[in-house]
Amino acid sequence: MNTSLGKIPLKGYATFDPLKTCIVGDVFPLEKFSHIKEDRILSPLKKVIDETKEDMENLSTQLQKLGVEVLRPDLSKTPVDLSTYARKPPQQTRDDMAVVGENIYIANNLPEYKNILDRIPNDRRFYPKKYMDYTDPSFTYELNLNDPTTPDQQRLLSTSFIHLMGKDLYWGTNQPGWATSPLVKHHKDMWQQEGFRVHLMDTENMGGHGDATWCILKPGVIVTLHELQNYDEMFPGWDICYLEDKYWDQLSPFRTMKKKVGGKWWIEGQEHNDQLIGYVESWLGDWVGYCEETVFEVNMLSVNPDCVIVNNYNKEVFDFCKKHKIEPIICNQRHRWFWDGGVHCLTQDLYREGEMNDYFS
Repeated sequence: MNTSLGKIPLKGYATFDPLKTCIVGDVFPLEKFSHIKEDRILSPLKKVIDETKEDMENLSTQLQKLGVEVLRPDLSKTPVDLSTYARKPPQQTRDDMAVVGENIYIANNLPEYKNILDRIPNDRRFYPKKYMDYTDPSFTYELNLNDPTTPDQQRLLSTSFIHLMGKDLYWGTNQPGWATSPLVKHHKDMWQQEGFRVHLMDTENMGGHGDATWCILKPGVIVTLHELQNYDEMFPGWDICYLEDKYWDQLSPFRTMKKKVGGKWWIEGQEHNDQLIGYVESWLGDWVGYCEETVFEVNMLSVNPDCVIVNNYNKEVFDFCKKHKIEPIICNQRHRWFWDGGVHCLTQDLYREGEMNDYFS
């Protein structure tokens, strides 16, 4: 599909349907860091940014080779001075929006997405009552999302927790009290009116985002961490690959940095660079997540039912894919531990072929 510069059609009914158009995110260029003079801060950040850009370009190229049209955020629209406020870059687009059916739901409205969102008809763009509007110069983010007393109209739409499978839409979040909020009821009712069966999943204690904890590769095939849900009841007869989260225990350098940053981020070789650690903790809090909660082998992007893009080699995952005739293609994201994002996080489906099929009929 080639949308050229015309209107961008939207369609998303299953996470494994053939992908035709998607967004691949981006990070701010080094010029935005001209205020940093200390080499022990600037050099490792330069390496992270340069290599992240290389890896995301490689991901874009690989998707294009597979017949996917790739759209990128417009970094020339970034009005931000990182010396005063280092807001989040338009990198992990999966956290910022989601296509459900033939509409798009925006949780984080970043100016770098304007070149894309402006090409989507107004009646297909939806914003929750409260969303992160970084295009508003007066915008400040002061909500405590972990506070169950936060007003319901100020809770955010958790787009990275949405899993689509034809008529069935699975949705959950790790925000306390989320499932009973009017925001959830509003979207659930709306999606049910469109014909979806909406399943609210008990994911409050799973840790991390939904796309880093379970993944539907094709009908009948799931990769997941431990028994997050009652899969026998929800997906009877399906083949489930359970991965154990043993990776971090094997990395002594990460354990060294974990004591200093609480397991939020890691740059290999910088475990004792206290200048860098202090800068990231003080200024780049919107950039990092909690990488200790993430198992990147689960954070995969299905291109179609027979092809999936992965972050790295994992024998268990590769054997499972071979069993189900799925080709895994590696697009390594070398600094996923810093950004807390794998290939699924870095992309946003805009158009997948397929319809609202019933996979349980």
